[in-house]
Amino acid sequence: MINAVNITSLYVSQKNGTDDNMGFFPYDKKLQGPLKSIEKAIERIADIRRSGAYQPIRIVLLDDIYFVKKPIVIDENVFAVTITSNCNTIISGGFQIKGFRNDVFNGQKCLSADVPEIKNDGIWFTDLYVDGKRADFTSYPREGLLKPESVENTSTELTASSKWFIADKKDVEVFKNFRNFNDCFISYNHYWVDEHSPIESYDLKSGKIVFKYPSRFTIELTYAPAALEYKIENVAETFQNKNEWYLDRETSKVYYIPRNDQQTAENISVFAPLTDKLFIIKGTKEKTVDNITLSGLTLMCTKGDYRSMIKRLLPDTGEYVMTETDEGLASDPQSVCFAHGSIEFYYAHGCAIENCTLKNLGVHAVTVNNGCSGIRIFGNKISDIGAGGIKINGGVYGCEDNEKTYRNTISQNVITDCGNRYFAACGILIMHSFENTVANNEISYLYYSGVSVGWGWGYKNSISRDNIIENNHIHHLGLGKLSDMGGIYLLGKQKGTRVRNNIIHDVVSNHYGGWGIYTDEGSSYITVENNICYNLTSNCYHQHYGSMNTIRNNIFVKSGGSPVNASKSEMHTGIILENNIIVSEKDPSFLLGKDEWAGSIQIEGHMNLHYNINKEAVILKVGDKEYGLKEYQEIIGKEDGSIVADPMFADYKNNNFELSDNSPAFKLGFKKINMKNTGVTLK
Repeated sequence: MINAVNITSLYVSQKNGTDDNMGFFPYDKKLQGPLKSIEKAIERIADIRRSGAYQPIRIVLLDDIYFVKKPIVIDENVFAVTITSNCNTIISGGFQIKGFRNDVFNGQKCLSADVPEIKNDGIWFTDLYVDGKRADFTSYPREGLLKPESVENTSTELTASSKWFIADKKDVEVFKNFRNFNDCFISYNHYWVDEHSPIESYDLKSGKIVFKYPSRFTIELTYAPAALEYKIENVAETFQNKNEWYLDRETSKVYYIPRNDQQTAENISVFAPLTDKLFIIKGTKEKTVDNITLSGLTLMCTKGDYRSMIKRLLPDTGEYVMTETDEGLASDPQSVCFAHGSIEFYYAHGCAIENCTLKNLGVHAVTVNNGCSGIRIFGNKISDIGAGGIKINGGVYGCEDNEKTYRNTISQNVITDCGNRYFAACGILIMHSFENTVANNEISYLYYSGVSVGWGWGYKNSISRDNIIENNHIHHLGLGKLSDMGGIYLLGKQKGTRVRNNIIHDVVSNHYGGWGIYTDEGSSYITVENNICYNLTSNCYHQHYGSMNTIRNNIFVKSGGSPVNASKSEMHTGIILENNIIVSEKDPSFLLGKDEWAGSIQIEGHMNLHYNINKEAVILKVGDKEYGLKEYQEIIGKEDGSIVADPMFADYKNNNFELSDNSPAFKLGFKKINMKNTGVTLK
């Protein structure tokens, strides 16, 4: 007889179960049939654990779809549990909107449905998912961006925030016709962030528009990467394009323009999110929650509303903190770094998300927070995300041991189509954490960095160390939206961190900085080896400043600027280049900051192969003077043992960088880079 001591599975059916059942059987059987809720199953397992029964237990979902109105919380009283399904159950944090009909809105044929929950329950939503895909905001202008006449703060200092701007007079005349200007919000990109704010107030006589949330960084108009160029979103009058939607607050009605002829009022499937999180798996500082696994599920439909609550930078620690009176800013300082996830881990050990589909999620898909170790995120498909794919962040340098986050694994995941509401998000972001492995992932089609590791600017002590980033395929990033990004971005001192056997290509920035591998402020003691970087707006390898990074056995080709750049001059060795193949098409091999002579101090190189596709290879240019390899060796005294030669790629034009067996690179000690195991290798 099945009982609490010997069960290994509890069954849940939201449609057919009841929480008065025991949950022992997947069908009705004298109060032993399925439970109605995951929460009740977790409660039962907590009772079982208290009785001294510690066997691993599954929670098996029986329905095609399971709706979540608030996050499911799993605490330290539950362990060794897998939540799974025999039918790839969808766990949805939204509700389905039904009753669509043919309609006309703003002169446009469309579909519409009443949403009584807006008036009856006070529900409001800013995301809509239609047939498994995010619907688009309306915006003005439809093409291009608007430029203001002036802004509040004209300082060029990075953090010189503005609360308002004066719109151009011709734009104000258009705004006067907007019936819902209070429901609109302002969006703009600059530097490495995108900022978003509702409109707090406006005076269309003077053209003054006031942000509810001030800008994070300066929006002064004289420096292109900073300058405010904006659009207005959620505008009823621009409802016109396929896949656009508009929610009318006054009538509690949603409108949608089908993206193809197959979408009809009869067959369309539309979901709006109710909750911002699906699962919170959270122990305590004293006792972790252990061995909780989500497996074989589709996790979808959460809210994308988010604003930065973090305002003040502490110079001693490099940490941002919230003041008691802080009302927030229009963006985080970088990487949407403080935003939540749809699945969150705190004080957790040995937990996992495996072989799941995560899609249509509002901000980050997954966050691993303080006090976590041994978390495994494996074999998942993560797509259509409002911000980033996976974020790991724990206690800072010097924290208590139970705050540290370490030794987590992210592997065999496809992470694509991210940053759909917050462009500045990363595919994978690891902040204060160590001994993590990021391996065999494919990361593509997002607007900022693919993998970002390390946190803390400059040479201060960092908890980040011994992180491994290997065998990842990272491509089609930036897409021209933001600046200052890398396929792999590293920050701060990181002893033992290794970046190896990654393929990085097609990184396209806006104003500057579409880099392959980017060691930013204070990056030190990092090994970068056996990587291939090509088709970059800027450099294949870019170092802002750092110390003693080893860059070895890489192929750097097809960069918009010099393949290797050290942009800030320092009077110490920052980069040691050995056995690399460095191919330029126009620029010198090296770009060394504003002071080329001082910059040359920080690059030590030997036994590299240099080549220029179109002319004699130039290693460095100072003013009008170009230095070939021989002059560079004799006058500057660097690049010992390096040569200029054709590396003899199999097919350079078509991005096949395998080397001929008689490539001169091999004589220098270059080793073939085997990329057969790069990217997702699961069948």
